[in-house]
Amino acid sequence: MTEPADRSVRGIVNAAAEFLAGRAAEEPRRTADLLMCRLLGCNPPDLHFRGSEELGEKKLSAMRRGMKRAAAGEPVQYILGEWDFMGRPFKVDRRALIPRPETELLVERVLECGRAWEDGPVLAADVGTGSGCIAVSLALARPESRILAVDVSGEAIALAAENAGRHGVLDRIDFREGELCDVAEPESLAVIVANLPYVTTGEYAALPRHVRDWEPRQALDGGEDGLDHIRLVIADAPMALRPGGMLFLEIDMGQGAVVAEMLTTLGFVDVRVRPDLAGRDRTVEARAPMG
Repeated sequence: MTEPADRSVRGIVNAAAEFLAGRAAEEPRRTADLLMCRLLGCNPPDLHFRGSEELGEKKLSAMRRGMKRAAAGEPVQYILGEWDFMGRPFKVDRRALIPRPETELLVERVLECGRAWEDGPVLAADVGTGSGCIAVSLALARPESRILAVDVSGEAIALAAENAGRHGVLDRIDFREGELCDVAEPESLAVIVANLPYVTTGEYAALPRHVRDWEPRQALDGGEDGLDHIRLVIADAPMALRPGGMLFLEIDMGQGAVVAEMLTTLGFVDVRVRPDLAGRDRTVEARAPMG
C-alpha cells in the first residue's frame, strides 16, 4: 500500500480497500474495515464515528503489514488471530479451519435436542475438533457434562486446548489425537457431533485461494465424493454411542439423502436432514437404536 495522502481513519480504510481490490483480495472493503477495527479496538459500526481521527505512524505501519498479508491471499481471520463463534472469540491460525457461521447452526441444534441431554451429566464427543469451537461451546453451555475432543491433527488439538484454556473449560474437555474408534470406550457417548471435511477433491482444487492456499487441506478435502471422513464416523458411531445416543453431522448441500441412507442402513432411527438459512442441506441428526 502506497503512502496515503489522507491519514484519517476514513482515508486509510478507503485507500486500503482500493489497494486490496486491485489485487483481487477477498472482500476488500470488509477486510480493510476489520483490520482498522483491530488497530482501534472498536467494532465496524464505530468506524463511521471515528473516520476523521488521524492515525499515527505506529498504527499506520501495522495497517501496512496487515494489508500486505491480505494482498497475498491470507484470510483476514488469520491476520487478526481470532474469530468469533457463537458470540465468543476463538484463536485461529493455520493449524485449523476457520469457524464458519453454518457450524453455529450445528451447535445450536445439538443444544436444542433435549433427548441428547435428558439423563443429566453426559459424555459428548466433538470429532474433528479443529479450533475447538464446538467442544468449547458445548462445555460452556452444558457445564454439568464432559466433552471428548478428537482430531487426527496434533497441531489442531494444541490449538483447541489453547481455546479451552482461554474460556475456562480446559478441565472439562478431554483432548485426544486420533480417530473416534481409537479413543472412545464402547457405548460411552450420549452425543457425537462432527464437522468433518465434506468438500470433494475436485471441488477442493477450485476453492478460492484464501481457502485452498491457507486453510489445512485435511480439514476440507473429503475425498472423491466428499464423504470419506463422514463414512468413518458413521461406521464408528454405533460402537461408541450408548443405546439411544444422538449423532449430529454437518454436511454439504446435496449430501443429505446419501448420508441419511447410510445411517438408516446401519440401524439409526429418527434420521433428519435439516437445512441452513438458505434452505440447503446442512446438518443430519440420528438416534442410535435402543438395542
